[in-house]
Amino acid sequence: MAANRGSVNNLNNRRAPNPNVPNARPPRRRISLATAILSALATALALITLLGLAPLPGVPESASTILSQLSSILIQLVTVVGAIAVIIGVINLFAVHWNKLRAGGRAAPYNLITLLVAILIVVVHLADRAGLLKALEPGYTAGDTPLVSITLMDAIQVAIESALAGLLLFFLVYAAYRLMRRRVTIWSILFVVTLLIVLLGYIPLTYIGFLTPIREWLLRVPVSAGTRGILIGVALGTITVGVRLLLGQDQSFRE
Repeated sequence: MAANRGSVNNLNNRRAPNPNVPNARPPRRRISLATAILSALATALALITLLGLAPLPGVPESASTILSQLSSILIQLVTVVGAIAVIIGVINLFAVHWNKLRAGGRAAPYNLITLLVAILIVVVHLADRAGLLKALEPGYTAGDTPLVSITLMDAIQVAIESALAGLLLFFLVYAAYRLMRRRVTIWSILFVVTLLIVLLGYIPLTYIGFLTPIREWLLRVPVSAGTRGILIGVALGTITVGVRLLLGQDQSFRE
């Protein structure tokens, strides 16, 4: 038994890196067969989809047609999987709020409101798709597409987005106040001045009309430049992730 314990300890010491040695290498991770198969499958499907959407110039037309059909099938499968994921998410939403409602507590009324609103939206949408709400639409004529559920969603969503946009003004003003209170720098002054120009430029007053072209220039030049820089960074990150996926070097394949 002592000999077996000693051999096990020696094996663990060989595998674990020694912190006292500066050039000690960590042990290599072993890639399992399932991980290798998953990586090869993901790489092959990604290449098929990529070549189907953007065929190479020298590829024959018959091969391009086959790749295009295969990529279309793969995209449709992804769409179906996404729809199933949404359905599972809705079912999980109902289950979580139902369990919290049964358990009681201070948040039980909010759980009940969430469940009732979700059920109401689903029922209205199904009734609208079945054509049962056509008579409720103003100016409806036979053959028109029912739009009751879409109208309700737009009305509620637009109202909530307008309220959040109105609160954004107060958040920006409070952030500028906190920024100037902590530390006054050239960047904080630039932020506050830009904030005041943009906010006051939207006010329809004649004696501050000179701020409107300045606001339009700020939105057209600096904001557009920053937005394009962010989009370029997102595109480069997407390309990097795609290349890592194609090469089988993604972190999910190693776990």
